Amino acid sequence: MPEPKLSSYFEPEEYRFYSESIPCGIDEAGRGPYAGPLSVALVSFSQNSLTQILKGKILKGLTDSKKLSEKKRESLYPEILKTAQFSYRTFISPNYIDREGINRAVLEGILKCAKLINRSTQSKFPLKLLIDGNYNFNRYPEWADLKGYSTFYTKGDLRIVSIAAASILAKVSRDRYMISVSKKYPIYRFDQHKGYGTKLHEELILLHGLSDIHRRSFTRKFLEQI
Repeated sequence: MPEPKLSSYFEPEEYRFYSESIPCGIDEAGRGPYAGPLSVALVSFSQNSLTQILKGKILKGLTDSKKLSEKKRESLYPEILKTAQFSYRTFISPNYIDREGINRAVLEGILKCAKLINRSTQSKFPLKLLIDGNYNFNRYPEWADLKGYSTFYTKGDLRIVSIAAASILAKVSRDRYMISVSKKYPIYRFDQHKGYGTKLHEELILLHGLSDIHRRSFTRKFLEQI
């Protein structure tokens, strides 16, 4: 299929892979917060849907989730789910992050997404993972099975359609979770800061201590400075 005439700043990267694989964008949300899970999402669009997106006919305003307002992310979220041929979101717990480290947690999220989509597609084509960032997973034996099917993209959430879509699914899913969990831990006001290390959040940690969903490995440096 020929590449469409672009009406956006996205690179039509997925077209390189359709003939021999299923291109899937992957991104995460929540690498840096003091509390809450890491969220990882995978999105794959059909060739036809990708063409419509690149021509600006559907998913208008799609870009890196960090560039969008909460209202715009929420409006795009159901449209992405409707348009994608495959999508999946998963959380990696604070306990896992503390035990294994954030990079291993990101890899775990990627592995979970890839395994589920592989089982559900039943396609003769392998997945091609288009991953935002520039990770080095070579130290992890589990990476060997995916390494040959993966490509990293610096600022991929600004450049690649499926990665941008994944960034929105990951971000909205995590934000919704933090809003929900704030009902269980109202004293921390997770609905306001989503677990990030804001001044308000740090003040509340000093006042109340750490909750079950705080990342000990992330709050240690802050607490040691007190």
